[in-house]
Amino acid sequence: MNAMKKYLFVFSFFMLVGTSLKAQLYSDLNFSLKDSLNLVATTNSNSQKIYILLNIGSRYMYSNGDTAIKYFIAAERIAIDTKENILLLRVYSNISETYSGTIGNYPLGLHYAIEELKLGIKINVVDSLMRYAYFDLALCYAFLQNKELGLKYLILSNPYPTRHIPFDGYTMPKVYYILEMYDTAYYYNTQVLDYFNKRVYEKRWSGVYVVRGDIYRALKKYDSAIINYKLSIPLSFISSLYKDYLEAASGLTSSYAALHQVDSAIYYGRQVIFYSDKFTFTEGLLNAYKVLYQMYKIKNNQDSAFKYLEKSQQLSEQLYSASKINEAQNLALGEVTKSKEISEQKATQQKELIFSIILLLLIGIGIYLNGKRIQKNKSKRIEDDRKDSELSAARDLQQSMLPKQLPQRSDLNIAAFIRSSTEVGGDYYDFFEHKGTALYSICGDATGHGVASGMMVSVAKAGLNGIDALPVNTILHKLNNVVKNIDLGTLRMSLNIVQFKPGEFEYSSAAMPPIYHYVAATKKVEEILIPGLPLGGLREESFDIIKRNFNQGDLIVQLSDGLPEAPNIVGEMYDYERLRQIIEKSGHLSAQEMIDVLIKSVDDWLQGQNNPDDITIVVIKKK
Repeated sequence: MNAMKKYLFVFSFFMLVGTSLKAQLYSDLNFSLKDSLNLVATTNSNSQKIYILLNIGSRYMYSNGDTAIKYFIAAERIAIDTKENILLLRVYSNISETYSGTIGNYPLGLHYAIEELKLGIKINVVDSLMRYAYFDLALCYAFLQNKELGLKYLILSNPYPTRHIPFDGYTMPKVYYILEMYDTAYYYNTQVLDYFNKRVYEKRWSGVYVVRGDIYRALKKYDSAIINYKLSIPLSFISSLYKDYLEAASGLTSSYAALHQVDSAIYYGRQVIFYSDKFTFTEGLLNAYKVLYQMYKIKNNQDSAFKYLEKSQQLSEQLYSASKINEAQNLALGEVTKSKEISEQKATQQKELIFSIILLLLIGIGIYLNGKRIQKNKSKRIEDDRKDSELSAARDLQQSMLPKQLPQRSDLNIAAFIRSSTEVGGDYYDFFEHKGTALYSICGDATGHGVASGMMVSVAKAGLNGIDALPVNTILHKLNNVVKNIDLGTLRMSLNIVQFKPGEFEYSSAAMPPIYHYVAATKKVEEILIPGLPLGGLREESFDIIKRNFNQGDLIVQLSDGLPEAPNIVGEMYDYERLRQIIEKSGHLSAQEMIDVLIKSVDDWLQGQNNPDDITIVVIKKK
């Protein structure tokens, strides 16, 4: 009987929060944040705690994304600790939708959508619940401009024979619009509009008119776009869907700008900025800054134009959008650096000495050149700050991917070390345990630098999270397909895995440097290299596996290429053979002592200069 009650509770919960009507449904309920939090603190039901936190977070999803994420993360912790997997699916869905649809952080939205899909497959949920995961993936891939995967998951989420209006008709046009399939978006949007036109105005959905406006604007039918945006505005306030108002105001800003109606574009752009202080819509805010820059440039108000240019650059940095930052920089170089200095003095007399005229001209030229110098220095400071901010964000992202503490084992002595280069690469190490026996040790190196490599590391970590107890080459095969499916362009991930079992270890590698196996009985070191392609290279790639005995006193060293390929001041490489000899000589030491020896050796080799690549070392010794 208790199981049946729980099933009915979960089913009712999904009926309540499973559609785009979440915020409107909640507005009909009596709600007190204080009472809700008190109920979370006092109830003994974990499922009820999760439900209440989801209820609170859903109220902020389309108004204040950061606040919504706070409550969803609290629900996630409880759901994971108590293994409430059905409710955890809904948590992941809400977090993904908030990050991608409201905050504009598409990689994080994709991460949680993938977690939602993996959990759904793991617990074998019914198709109706898997459709939420498919739609969240479709939305994220659409925002990331991956048309192939966006369409694939959209069709999985809404099979043609089972498409339902208005619910599917509301969500599908949005994704089709993002994918620039405007005819298909218009077709489904028309169906849902026909449905709502049969209802009184106050009962219609504001988002339907926003999507209609977006489609008309993409087709350059700006007058029709403006009509639909304005139809949505009163509805968005009636239903408290403030993000819809921000989307409408952003669309009106762009539409009026396209029609060269400068004052109207400025009015709605400033509306977006005003309401963004209270509600979250990052993409709309970025669009408002850019349009306002253009409009004030047309009005020849250079101070305001430059102010909004700076704001757009700062916001672009927060979104890690390099293309938008470069666009803003090009505008700065092409337009804003034009001289604002003009001569402020006019001759007060018609007749002046030639010497006085020359002096005034020299003063004017000096002011002009000084203004150019100041402007150039200011642009340079903006660029330097942007680079520092991106490097800092990349370092933080890299550190957040590493384990908070090393495994504590009675049979193994474990130590690890990572040092980022000045450019910030994509090195990564991690550990996963299964039932207190098998231990997986992972060491990886993503291609590229900065935030791009950090994204690849986050994808790899997400793919390894909750790893099943499989052979190491099978894990690499599955992870390769995940990376290939996500399709991050030319980004790749080199990675190796060592699985430690009683008395032995298994090893597989995807384009990583060799591992080193110190055998205590012989006091010799075996260099074990498995050639192959990095993750994300070829679909359905297979990987070799090697097994070795692992006895008392034996030691394994995993590492990235930053140490053996470190150059000294004359450009000579540290070399893999030098590394093997040091490990063989120091194999009797503990794991941490071995790392200390290797780091001292490479630092002596570098002679104080920075290494151009990350250095990562993982050492595991059999007690």
